[in-house]
Amino acid sequence: MLQTLQAWDATEYEERAIAESPFNEAPVYESQEEPLREAPISEARGAASESWELQTPFISPEAMEAGEAGSAPSAEVASLAELATELKDSEFREALEQLADEALEMHADQLAGEYGDRESRDLAAERLLNEHFQPLAAQTEAMLDRFLGRVEGYETEALTEMEIERIVGEVLPTSQPMSPASEQFLGGLVRKVGKLVSSAAKTGLKLAGKGLALAGKLALGPLLGPLKKLARFLLGHVVKWALNKIPMRLRPLAQKLSDRLFHALGETHEGEAEQYEQTETENVPTAPDIGRLEAEFDLHAAQLLLTPDETEADHLVTTYGESADQADASPLRALDRARAELTVGLSRLQPGESAQPVMEQFLPAIAAVWPAVKAGIAMVGRPKVVKFVGGLLANLIKPMLGADSANMLAPAIADVGLKLFGLEAGEVDSHALASEALAATIEETVTSLGELPPHVFENETLLDTAVREAFEDAAATYFPSTLIKPELRETTDGHGMWLRMPVGSEQKRYAKYSQTPAVTITPRAAATVHTFGGNTLQDHLRDRMDIPPGRTIKTNVRLYQATPGTRAATIARAEGIRPQDLHPLTPQAAGALLGGHAGLGSHPTPPAHLAGPHKLHMRQRLYYIEPPNGRQHLHHRHHARLARTELVINLRKGEIRIWLYLTERLCQHIAAELGKTRNATTAFRLVKPLVQRAAHMLKAVILERHMPPTLRVISETPNLDARVPAWLTTIAAQLGAKIDEWASLQVAQYLSKNAEEFRRISATNHDGATLRITMTHIPGIATLRLVAQGKQPQALNGVAWLKGTPDFSVVAHPGYAIK
Repeated sequence: MLQTLQAWDATEYEERAIAESPFNEAPVYESQEEPLREAPISEARGAASESWELQTPFISPEAMEAGEAGSAPSAEVASLAELATELKDSEFREALEQLADEALEMHADQLAGEYGDRESRDLAAERLLNEHFQPLAAQTEAMLDRFLGRVEGYETEALTEMEIERIVGEVLPTSQPMSPASEQFLGGLVRKVGKLVSSAAKTGLKLAGKGLALAGKLALGPLLGPLKKLARFLLGHVVKWALNKIPMRLRPLAQKLSDRLFHALGETHEGEAEQYEQTETENVPTAPDIGRLEAEFDLHAAQLLLTPDETEADHLVTTYGESADQADASPLRALDRARAELTVGLSRLQPGESAQPVMEQFLPAIAAVWPAVKAGIAMVGRPKVVKFVGGLLANLIKPMLGADSANMLAPAIADVGLKLFGLEAGEVDSHALASEALAATIEETVTSLGELPPHVFENETLLDTAVREAFEDAAATYFPSTLIKPELRETTDGHGMWLRMPVGSEQKRYAKYSQTPAVTITPRAAATVHTFGGNTLQDHLRDRMDIPPGRTIKTNVRLYQATPGTRAATIARAEGIRPQDLHPLTPQAAGALLGGHAGLGSHPTPPAHLAGPHKLHMRQRLYYIEPPNGRQHLHHRHHARLARTELVINLRKGEIRIWLYLTERLCQHIAAELGKTRNATTAFRLVKPLVQRAAHMLKAVILERHMPPTLRVISETPNLDARVPAWLTTIAAQLGAKIDEWASLQVAQYLSKNAEEFRRISATNHDGATLRITMTHIPGIATLRLVAQGKQPQALNGVAWLKGTPDFSVVAHPGYAIK
C-alpha cells in the first residue's frame, strides 16, 4: 500500500530526512513548521487520470506498419527521403556552430552586460548579431546568383556531378578575405544547392509548376529566389541559436513538411510525439543541438523541388523564416534570475527557519523555464509535486543552514583551492559561500527530475528515493569531500570540489574542478580510450598535439561539468582553449586516466551525446589535456580534423558507401610503411580501426533510439528525426559484421595493388586523403528493401540472405572528400 503524505508524521519525516542527509554531522535545528497536510501524489494522479489521458485521432504505429506493407510510398516521399539524407554535411553543421562562436567572441564586450532591462538588452544583442551577418548574407545571395546562372541552360545530360563540383569551386567568392567559418559555410551551402540541381537534372522533378527540364535544358529561375530567402533565414536562426533563443525540445521534423507531404508520409502528429517522449527516460540537453538547424534547412530546401506551385513554395519559405519554434527570449536569463533569488533566499534564512517557502518559490520558477523539468512536474500536477519535493529538499539542506554551518563551510572551500579560481578566503562572505553551494546543489537536483520516467512521479516512495539520490549526487559535487559522508564521496582525495563558473557572475554556464589531476597516458591507453566522434586519444595526440604514436606522456588534465547553457565553445572561450580539445570524461576514460580520481568520471554518457562536443547533456563531464612540458597546441592547425568514418546504406540504389578520412600524419605514416615493403600488412593495420568503425556504429544503434550523424540510411520513407528503424535493429549486428568483412578485404586489396597511387596522393598539397568504398550488387539488399517496407520480415531468419560478395570499387581522393 502506498504511504501518503497525510499518513506521514512531520517530525518523523524531518528526522529521517536529516538522518539520510549526505553531509557529515553538523548542527541540527528544530523545525517550527506545521506538519505537511497534502493529498497523496497517487490520489492527485488518479483524480485527473481520465481528463489527462492523451487521445490521438491517428492510427496506431502497429496499424500504420500493417498498412505500409500493402502499399509503396509515393514517388515524392521517396524522393524526399533520398534528398533529405544526401544533403547532410558534417562540415556545414560545424560551420554553423563556428559562425555563432565567431560572432559571440567578436562582440563579447557588447554582449557581456548583466544589468538593465532584459528585453531591451536581448533585442540589442539580436540586432547586433544580425548586423554582423549582413555582409555574409549578401555574399551568399551573390554566390547563389552566380551558381544558378552558370548551370541554367545546361543540357541535363551534360550536368554531371563532376561538372557541378567544378562550377562550385569557381563560384566561391575570392575577392575579399573571410573567416574560415564563413568560407566553410559558403562552400557547404553551394554544395547543397549543387546536390539539389544534380537531383533535379537526373530525375526531372517539378518546381513551382514548371518543368526544371525545358526542351532538354535546365530552367532554374523558380529555385533561385526561395533558396536565397532560406539562406538568409538560416543565418537569422544561427543568431537566435547563439543567443540561446531556440528551445531545446522541438517539434518533430515531420511537422515542418507541407500538408501534402505530411499526409503522404503518414507521420504521427505532434501530440503522439510528445506522448512518446514522456514515456522515455532521457538525458536533459544543456542547449539546443546545432545539427537541428542544418536538418530544418535541408528539409525545406528538398521540399522546394517537390512543391507543385509557387504559392506553396512561398508558404514553405515563409514558415521556415517565421518558425513557431523560435522563442522570444532566452530561458537561461530567467533561470539566472531564479537562481540568484534562490541564493539570496537561502542566505537570509536564520537557524531553525524552514527553507520550504524558498524551495516552493524556486521549483515553479525553474520548471517554467526548463522544459524537461516542466514536463516531469506536469505529469501529476505542479502544486502537489512542488509541495512534496520542496518539503523534502528543505529538510535535506537543514544541516547546512545557519551561521555555524556557513562558518564551517568557508574555510573548507578555501582549503580545497579557492585561490585557483582567483579568490582569497578572506575576501569571501561565508554565508554567500554556503548559499551558492546549496543553490547549485538544489538546482542540479531539480533539473535531474527532467530525466525521470513518468511513473516515478506517480509513486511517493519512488519520487522520494529519486530526489534523495539526486541530492546526494549533487551535494557530493558542489561541497568539499570533507563535508560529505565517506560512502558518497566522488574521490578519496578531500582536496577538490566543483565550482560554478564564471565566479562573480549570475550567469553560471559550466562547472570546473578545483584540481588538475596528474595523468600518465600510455600508448595502450591512448589507443583504447575513445573520445568524441568515435576517435581515440591516439588520434587526438597525433593530429592535434603533434605527439608521435608510441610515446608515453605525463601531464595534467582540467575537468569541467556541463550545466544549463553549457556548450563546448562556452568553456573554450572562458578557459582560453579550443572546443575540439575537450573530451568526454566517460567511466572508461576516467578509469584509464585518473586513478584515484576515477570516481569523478562515474557519470555515464549515452552514445547519442558522444557524436561531438556540440551536443552535451546535463552533468556531462569533460576533460582537457594540458600540453606536456609546457608545449603549446598546434595553433596553425586550429581546424585540424581527426580521422573519420561515414557510412551510407542506400536501399533505393542498392548501394553501400563508406568514406574513410585519413589525416595528414596518418597518411604519411601509411605511405612510409607502403614504401618499405610490398607487404601492406602494417599499412592496413593503421587503417583497420577506421574500417571497423562502420561496423561498430551499426551495432551501436541496437541500444540507441537515434542514429549517429556518421550513419545514414536511405529508404523509401524519410527518417527525419534520426530514429533507428525497427528493421535495422534486427539485422544491425549481422550487417555490421558483413560490412566489416567486405570493407576489410577491399581496403587490404587496394593497399596491396595501389601502393604507388596512394603514396602519390599523400604527397600532394592537401590535408590527408579520403578512401571512398562503393559496394553494389550487394547480397541481401533486395531483401532489406522489402523488410524496410514492412514486407517479408521472415526473410531475415538466419544469415543465408547475406551470403556472397558485392561488387566494389575503392577510390582515393586527396584531402577531406566525404560528400
